[in-house]
Amino acid sequence: MKPSVLILLIALLAPLGVRAETLTVQLRGPALAESAGFLWAQARGLYAAEGLDVTLLPADDAPPFESLARGVADLTVEWMPMALVARENGLRVVNVAQILAQPAQRLTCRREAGVETAADLRGKTLANTFRGTEYPLLAWLNRLGLKPDDSLSGVALLAQWPGAAGGAEMLRHHQAACATTLAYDPLPGDGLVVLDPATEGTATLEDGLYALPATLADPQAQDRLARFLRASMKGWHEAVADPEAAAGLILGPDPDAGALHRQAAMIEAIGPLLSPSGALDEDDYRRTVDILRAGSGQAILRRDPGDAFIAAVTTRMALPEAAASSTADAAP
Repeated sequence: MKPSVLILLIALLAPLGVRAETLTVQLRGPALAESAGFLWAQARGLYAAEGLDVTLLPADDAPPFESLARGVADLTVEWMPMALVARENGLRVVNVAQILAQPAQRLTCRREAGVETAADLRGKTLANTFRGTEYPLLAWLNRLGLKPDDSLSGVALLAQWPGAAGGAEMLRHHQAACATTLAYDPLPGDGLVVLDPATEGTATLEDGLYALPATLADPQAQDRLARFLRASMKGWHEAVADPEAAAGLILGPDPDAGALHRQAAMIEAIGPLLSPSGALDEDDYRRTVDILRAGSGQAILRRDPGDAFIAAVTTRMALPEAAASSTADAAP
């Protein structure tokens, strides 16, 4: 059935007492482009077509897992290293889907600071935005044998200046040799070198969808999440196929031309990183865990988190609606 027909059917049934099921989702950010697929799905009626009334909480409302822990959100978007650290510290979050199949975090460095490769990071000052983005960086440094101890044999870590231009300004003012950046939001300028943790085998998974076990214990809740994921992945793939339209949608009427160009470029660059379906690759999950557990006393994770994911939601997403509603999966 076409989405437009479903939307019409939902509208006709509403007066008869058939209401869309509610779902509250905490986004992460800070850039609007990082949530473009969800915002597109909302604006284009893709959630309504799945029988859902979805509330998307802006990324700056609260840290994603805070909203989950307080019961404000049913589902949240977060990077996997942050999720596994939270899980080890008592918040038993479970990955139900993976939006980005490829990680985006990079280090952008000044060549004049003597950085050409990751081997040149020793003794340098690195800027990081923290809020969980430090965990992949620390795992990378562990692989390189570099401690963040401000020594000549290690590295110094500084909090990156806020805002989209914070990293660029720190490099321009020589406050740091490298800034933490994203593949879909590169820094402008000459004389810059972009380092990718994948070259050292330390790339970790980023944007996934997380819920608490109490939510996942209900098969009907799993079905709602499956419908949300189906609409969201469709929203993401439609958004990256038409990045200018997606940028205009998320910025609203009469956007600044520069902002429109930047957001459109980011959305387009997110495209190659997207998962085709939202299903988590278990090999990528295990690789992320192994990377975070490496480094002996400097390891990010002290214990193996076990199977901190379920496939039930992505399995249901692929089923016809009637079958998905009648299939019960065991909670983790």
